Amino acid sequence: MLGNQYFIARNYWGAAEELEEALVSDPRNKLIRKKLIVCYNQTGEIRKALDVFQSLVRDDIDFIINTDPVEDDCPCGELVYDAEKLLSEDRQSVDTLLRLGMLWLFCDKKKSREYFEKALKAEQSSTAIKTVLTALSSHNGVKQE
Repeated sequence: MLGNQYFIARNYWGAAEELEEALVSDPRNKLIRKKLIVCYNQTGEIRKALDVFQSLVRDDIDFIINTDPVEDDCPCGELVYDAEKLLSEDRQSVDTLLRLGMLWLFCDKKKSREYFEKALKAEQSSTAIKTVLTALSSHNGVKQE
C-alpha cells in the first residue's frame, strides 16, 4: 500500500491522503487508524487525530499501548521528544497537550494520562478527552508504564 510507503518515508501528508482512502474501504482497520493518528499529529490536524484516536481507544486501547516501535516502525519516541520541545514555546496549548497525550500512549500510558488530564483542565467540556481518560483509567493491561 502506497500509504505505508509514505509512512515509512515519513511523508506524513502523502501517507495521510493514502490512508484516508484506504480507511474508506476498511473503516474498522486498526492499523490504518493507528498510522493516521501519527500522520494527523505531524500534519497539525490535531482534532482529526483526536477523533481517530478516541475511536481506536474505545475499540482497542491495547492496540496502541502494545505498539512495538521497531516492529511497527513507529516514530513516536522521536516525535514525543520534538513535541515536548513545543511545550515551552507555546505555553502548553491544548493542541500540544492533546498531541503529547496521543503520542505518549504509544510509549507510556501514565504520561499519556497526565497530558490528557492537563488538556481536560483547559477544555472541561470536551467529551473526546473525557472518553479517552475514562478508557485510560479503566485499562488494566500488562504493558509497563
